[in-house]
Order: sequence, then C-alpha cells, then structure tokens
Amino acid sequence: MSTNPTTAANLHNRARNWQGIAAAWTAIAIQHTLAGAGIRQRYKTHRDRAIRAALLRGVPVEPLANRLRLATNTVRAIKRGERTAE
Repeated sequence: MSTNPTTAANLHNRARNWQGIAAAWTAIAIQHTLAGAGIRQRYKTHRDRAIRAALLRGVPVEPLANRLRLATNTVRAIKRGERTAE
C-alpha cells in the first residue's frame, strides 16, 4: 500500500474542498455587498446557488451561516430549495 500523499483520490478530495471554499467565498461576497440595500431576486438566486454549491462540497452549515450573517435555519432552507423570509 502506498503512503504517497499525492494519490488521485487525495488530489480529488483536496480540489473538491477548495471548490467548496470558493463557493462559500462567493456566497459571502454576494451577501455582504448586497445586504442592506434591498437584495434583488437575481442576486439572491446567485447567492443561493453559491450556498448550495458550498454545502454540497462539504462546507458546514453553522460556519457558513455565521460568515453570511444568516440564521442556520435560513441556510438550511436554502439548501432544501425553499423560499426564505429575508
């Protein structure tokens, strides 16, 4: 058995983790720049897609919600595809 840290599976997992982090950063940037000025629906849709992408790639709900300044229930509702009150 190889102990080489650069196996294909390891590289795939590392790339997937970075994709999740990048998606989380995108959601955070959208939320922070547009919150307070009345978020338009299309920006909210982009944010929700970025949140779902981050969650699908393993970013935990609680830290993501904290960084977005959203309630964890709101992030979970976005994950399920439900409409949110904000």
